[in-house]
Amino acid sequence: MKLPTDIEDKYLKEVLSNFSLEDLPDEQWKLIEGFDSYAISNYGRIKSLERCIINSNGGKWRMADHIKKPRVFKYFNKQLKKDCYTVRCGLALEGKEYGKSIPRLVYYHFVEKFDMTNHKLLISFKDNNQFHVHADNLEKLSVSEIHYKTMKLGRGKKRNFSRTVSQYTVEGTFIASFECMDAAANTLGIDRTNILDVIEKEKFIAGNFRWFLKDYSPTKEDFIPTAKNTSDKIFNKALWKRLGKPEIDENNPPACMNLSLEDLPDEQWKPIPGVGDQFLISNKGRIKRLNIWTTQTKNKLFLRERIVSLLVGFYSEESYYLHTNLYYNRKQVNIRLNRFLYYCFVEEFDLSDRTLGVVNQSDRCGI
Repeated sequence: MKLPTDIEDKYLKEVLSNFSLEDLPDEQWKLIEGFDSYAISNYGRIKSLERCIINSNGGKWRMADHIKKPRVFKYFNKQLKKDCYTVRCGLALEGKEYGKSIPRLVYYHFVEKFDMTNHKLLISFKDNNQFHVHADNLEKLSVSEIHYKTMKLGRGKKRNFSRTVSQYTVEGTFIASFECMDAAANTLGIDRTNILDVIEKEKFIAGNFRWFLKDYSPTKEDFIPTAKNTSDKIFNKALWKRLGKPEIDENNPPACMNLSLEDLPDEQWKPIPGVGDQFLISNKGRIKRLNIWTTQTKNKLFLRERIVSLLVGFYSEESYYLHTNLYYNRKQVNIRLNRFLYYCFVEEFDLSDRTLGVVNQSDRCGI
């Protein structure tokens, strides 16, 4: 984000927006550890140092000293119920850019060295001005100290961490109860404020778990995140184009192109063999992925129920087959629609036997 122009702040305008190479009063500079092409001052200004640059074509050119423009990111603080800001910079190293917090860099180089990777240690501002990143205005606090400071200033709301809480998996399995949120936090290494945020419905999970007050009995709906953006797409336009744009009603497309979660007339669903209980196939030739939590990323991710878009493969200009790719246990599984339809709704057979073929006697793609 560019430096905001609608905020009346003296430090923002006179220091962070000052790109002159002339030093400010008593300004000191130090090389940034790990990034020898940059220096930082006790004012929080970043200087890109003169150096020779080699471009992708092998050409060389000399980059002169210059003051880098900081980046300001805005976020909404739910406790304070106001917009807050953080001042950052981008530092390049071996062709990659790394985003860094300017207050943390200033504190580390001019006040006291600390573990920069420990994000439980926060840099606070003595005058509570988040643009005032001068070394003399910075202090290092823990999360609890920041919370106490906020409460002392009357800017936060009093939060009750003493209540008994229960821990559940995101799928809804009870794990344990704790006499208070501090006990849960200390046992599992989770910040207690994150647990309370889940209970107060400001977050959905903390430490990849669901949390409730012990005297509350959660329902099935409590384990399904509220949809932020739900798609009303019901038409597989890509498949329609691949099939030569046949004349159809886009508001009521044939089954193979219909992505609506509403069941079609007389539609029946059965589990697809080989992919656990995550996917269903219908007698109309549609495939549905069920609501599921996945662990294929660092944090658990909720995948909402949807109809899977079908793909088309061509034997010839007039002969084709419908299929799709499903992801199960970190592997891609190709589903040939005609084979699985026959297996699930007509007669079971050895799906691994490639000598057995299933012939579609209809030229309609809706079944």
